Amino acid sequence: MDDEPLWNQVYRTVCRLARQQIPPPRRPGRPDRYATATILLAWLLAALWDWPMSRMARQLKSWRWRSAMRQMGWRLPGGVPHRTTLLRRACRDDFLQLLEMLNQTLIQQLGPQWCELVIDSSALPVGGVSHDADATWGHHGLRGYRLHTLISQDAVILVDQVLPANVHELKVAPGLVHAAGLMRPPRQRTRWVSGDNGYDSEPLHRCCRQALQAMLVAPLNDRGGRRTMRRTPLRRRLHQCWDSPAIRRVRRHRSVVERMYSVAKSARFRLYALPPFVRHLPT
Repeated sequence: MDDEPLWNQVYRTVCRLARQQIPPPRRPGRPDRYATATILLAWLLAALWDWPMSRMARQLKSWRWRSAMRQMGWRLPGGVPHRTTLLRRACRDDFLQLLEMLNQTLIQQLGPQWCELVIDSSALPVGGVSHDADATWGHHGLRGYRLHTLISQDAVILVDQVLPANVHELKVAPGLVHAAGLMRPPRQRTRWVSGDNGYDSEPLHRCCRQALQAMLVAPLNDRGGRRTMRRTPLRRRLHQCWDSPAIRRVRRHRSVVERMYSVAKSARFRLYALPPFVRHLPT
């Protein structure tokens, strides 16, 4: 039960943020029986153990299981929502607002290093017999989705987005960079954004400079054309200083994203593929 201290810290953070959250306006009909924090805690507990919501709701109703978990030090949500209640309340704005507040708070508690950022993506395949209409064929002949991430130098995921596998990385990267620029603390400075040759693009170079005041470090990708770079001054500048000590150091640090993905896809987190009960893009 190594997850107990981590879960209890998340539990206390959710309860504290729920008290700070502005309550939603009264809805017509019967009032909500369960608080938004209770719904969020049930979802987070199911995500921690990689359980479907049907099993999570069933376990929360078992007093034997709840008693055993509390004896081991786990703090559990007080209410016992039904599975349909958990799914329906997760689509409301107050749930999404509290989830975003929790995400930003946990990132601040981790204290990421903003000097060097790394951008990359990884496949989330689905089964070959799946009828998921949102899953598409993408790179390396895999069908499913891709997880696009922008992480810090110490492997803290700052911004992420899940999209179908056929969406190109360059379409997602500007949104991640702009989101990171909005959430960066005022006293933190970003100097480099590292990526592979799939992110080599003059518009992305300009986006990193405008949003983060940083330089994009990505290997030049001519994409079958001739390397003129007359209309891409930022790519030409990177090409001129590619062998400098600072650029070589940034290129060596890019391996942090590969280690992060290897840990996420290990048996501990099981992100090598989507579980069978997670299908369609909203889920």
